[in-house]
Formats: sequence, structure tokens, C-alpha cells
Amino acid sequence: MDSFYSLMVARERQGELLREAEDGRMARRLRKAGKEQEYGRVLSGAAAFRVRWGLAEDEVQIAELLELNGMPRWEAFEERFLVAEKDGRLYGALSYRTESKRLVLGKLVVDPWHGERRLAWALYAGARRLGREMGVGEILASRMPHANYPREAGYRRWGRAWRLDTKKPLSTTEIDATRERPVSACSILNFLGWR
Repeated sequence: MDSFYSLMVARERQGELLREAEDGRMARRLRKAGKEQEYGRVLSGAAAFRVRWGLAEDEVQIAELLELNGMPRWEAFEERFLVAEKDGRLYGALSYRTESKRLVLGKLVVDPWHGERRLAWALYAGARRLGREMGVGEILASRMPHANYPREAGYRRWGRAWRLDTKKPLSTTEIDATRERPVSACSILNFLGWR
């Protein structure tokens, strides 16, 4: 009789553990669904911007962005920038310089009222596309102390900077709504907090 009672207690305990595990899975699914919706909003917001090389006529708008971010306006006329535009207006810029077979990205300046994260993602992902078109072998991005935007766009840590090999295809890719910017599965997992 004692072994029968022990078996019943064990089965009841097993049922409790299975219910707890199922509750945990449901909670994770709900959290994941919320984060995926947020990530989808970031991607869809980034898809609205077109990333291109900065032109001489963009210098005035870049100077305004620099001023909004508390930086000197004259840098717009001294450095070269990748720009994110929408409807003819610039909302973000990323300074760059070129070296032999390398594109080196510098400071990021965005319009603070239009979402730094989505503009940063659009610019770093656009830099990859533009770098491939230009034929560079790798892209280096300077480290940002407060955010990991390059990581979300598929870049990997490389010493004190971020590195992206443009010759190597991203491992598992998804294409966002524009069918223009590849998103690595690792960046999605990082965004969801699973890595």
C-alpha cells in the first residue's frame, strides 16, 4: 500500500511539474510575441528610409542633424556621410571613410524625434548593401558606448569595434518588407534576448 501511495504522489508531482513547464512556455511565447511585434515595428519603420551616399547638397541638412545632436555644424562639410532619407528629407547620417578594401563607419547622428534605433538599424544595414556594391571586403563600425546597433544589423564584435565581412553571406537570413536589407537570424535572437 505504501508503494502505491508513493506512486500516486510521484504522478501528481509530475503533473504539477508539467503544468508549470507549460505555463512557462506560454509566458515565453507571449513575451516573444510582444518582442517580435516590437522588432517588426523597428524593421517596418526602417524599411521606410532609403539609405544612400551623402551628396554635396545634403550638407546643410546634415549640419542641422549635427546641431540637433549637440555637435558642431562644420563637421558636415569636413566629413563624408551615408544618409537615411524619406520623402526628400534626411533623418539620419553615419560618417564614413574608405581605406583599401575597407569601409570604416564613424559617428551616428539621427533626428531624435524619429527613433534612433530604427534609423541606426537602417543606416548600418544600408552600409552593408552600399559596401557590397562598392566592392569593399569588410566594414568596420566604431563602438557605441550606449547601444549595440551594429550588432542588430549583423555586425560582429572585433576588438574595440564592430566588423562585417561583406564577401561572406549572412548565415540564415530573412528579408524584411523592402526585400532589400538582409537581417541575420543572430541579430533577431539578440534582439529577443535569447543570445
